[in-house]
Amino acid sequence: MLGSFVTDRVRPEGLGPMQAEWTADREPLPHWLEELEDQASAARLELERDQAASKLEELESLLENLPDIFERKFSQRLAPVLERQKLLIEENEHLRSQVERLMPQPGEVRLKFPQANSNDTPPQANEESLPPLLQLIRGGRADAWPRPTAAWEDPRRK
Repeated sequence: MLGSFVTDRVRPEGLGPMQAEWTADREPLPHWLEELEDQASAARLELERDQAASKLEELESLLENLPDIFERKFSQRLAPVLERQKLLIEENEHLRSQVERLMPQPGEVRLKFPQANSNDTPPQANEESLPPLLQLIRGGRADAWPRPTAAWEDPRRK
């Protein structure tokens, strides 16, 4: 019954189902149909309100968790930097102890290296290829090659 009533209202006489035109502007809707539309509209608005409220609760919970998320991400990114810093500090301490061992003690006398002669100089290494500690010992001088200070230290002596 409802289907025939609606189709009679929607489809003018003489037109088939594919040629139907809406005639709502010509004839008003029945009162019970308006009530159904109002109820459907109210239900739709209530559903939208509930969805918005649940979305709001979800966003508020994310907002509450945001500081923890940032702290976790920061810690994850900071961990490799701290590990690298720890390794560099250990390496620095090791190098300092090596330098302190090689530095003259108070009251200890160190001989200066004599100037290099053209005939008895050992082959010179490229300054950049030397380890940093040897560069430090040489004082950055390419001609400061450690030489024997006594006759018994000379490897050329037979």
